[in-house]
Amino acid sequence: MMGYGTTYGYGSMMAGFGSFGLITWLVILVDLVLVGIWLWQQITKK
Repeated sequence: MMGYGTTYGYGSMMAGFGSFGLITWLVILVDLVLVGIWLWQQITKK
């Protein structure tokens, strides 16, 4: 999992968070997807 942080350029910052950082990014990504779906539904209603 150490390679994950360096691959995206976060380096030691990402490595410091470890799995907590990974969970945080997953939650943010899921939120963005849900907001995108909600916005798409709002636009298509009109």
